[in-house]
Amino acid sequence: MFIPLEGQGIVSLHRVIALVREDRETAIYMRDGTVIATGFKPDTLAKRYRSFMNEASKNVKEMKTGGDFS
Repeated sequence: MFIPLEGQGIVSLHRVIALVREDRETAIYMRDGTVIATGFKPDTLAKRYRSFMNEASKNVKEMKTGGDFS
């Protein structure tokens, strides 16, 4: 499970310990002790996660049914 960040950034939920909103950024605390800063609010990150997962599910269904990816 992944959360898309800014640009091409992405983070695995398996590595995340906490999301903490501080002023105008969200700190993503990772299991290895690192912290990633993002401008997205936690609720926006949740929406991006759901959108990413929905798109991935659609792609899997299309692959299983032989859909066109062009």
